[in-house]
Amino acid sequence: MAGKRFAAIDIGTNTILLLIAELKENRTFEVLEDRAEITRLGKGVDRTRRISAPAAERTLKVLRAYRERCAELAVDEIVAVGTSALRDARNATAFQARLKRELDLELQVLSGEEEARYSYLAVERGLDLKGEEVLVVDVGGGSTEFIWGNDGRLCRWASLDLGSVRLTERFLATDPARQDERDRLMTAIDRELDSLIVEWAVKPCFSAMVGIAGTFTTLAAVERGLVRYSHSEVHGSPLSRAEVRRQIRLYQAMPIAERRKISGLEPQRADVILAGAILIERIMAFFGLDEARVSDQGIRYGLLYERL
Repeated sequence: MAGKRFAAIDIGTNTILLLIAELKENRTFEVLEDRAEITRLGKGVDRTRRISAPAAERTLKVLRAYRERCAELAVDEIVAVGTSALRDARNATAFQARLKRELDLELQVLSGEEEARYSYLAVERGLDLKGEEVLVVDVGGGSTEFIWGNDGRLCRWASLDLGSVRLTERFLATDPARQDERDRLMTAIDRELDSLIVEWAVKPCFSAMVGIAGTFTTLAAVERGLVRYSHSEVHGSPLSRAEVRRQIRLYQAMPIAERRKISGLEPQRADVILAGAILIERIMAFFGLDEARVSDQGIRYGLLYERL
């Protein structure tokens, strides 16, 4: 395994992520590349159940660049996985075939359970959570994975159709979003969270919450006013419910064009950040949690840790 170079590509509803790492003999690794590009592959999928031609083209363009970067760094193994949008789209198989034909890229569409397991593995290895009853929340563009862990053991999981892109498309039609739209959004989120407890048959009392993926890392970056994203400043950082509420007030008071000027907020995420922030606030309220720790190591790191 010494010196083997591994790449993980996570094709999400909103963002495409690439991680390239060199695996070491002592079960450690060196990150050579870690990047993300927003292509909005899942745009409209909630309504049409199809990946649109423009979204496919945007995604192919990014994946072609990722494939070229893997070649430049002499990567030995590439694993590409897809999540919510590809689970929902009726033409996902055709998209997979195109990736294989044009890029020689085998794409595995993860189930909600597989997505939850890789997310939990990333958190369990990437943060010190020993002895804690922890809720891991992976907010994507199309779905959110809820993982209940205890001292390194995955107890239960669930995948709900609550994602920043899906919720924005369903509920926030005006710009800025009206109060009645936001109220309907919150009601829908709370109803889905109630269904989670029915599925789990118990409402746990968590001692900690960890948030994964772009909505959490964006809220952390905005809190710090980061002009350039910094892993060291975001990964493992605290995010309070009060800060999430502050940012909700900020986003709902301005149109999307103004949000794009906020330091720490990627311009391509400006239209979906309000729904994502409201979702996180409702989750924290539902479980009575005043703070979360932010992780920027999601599925791609779970795929990496699996190989160590």
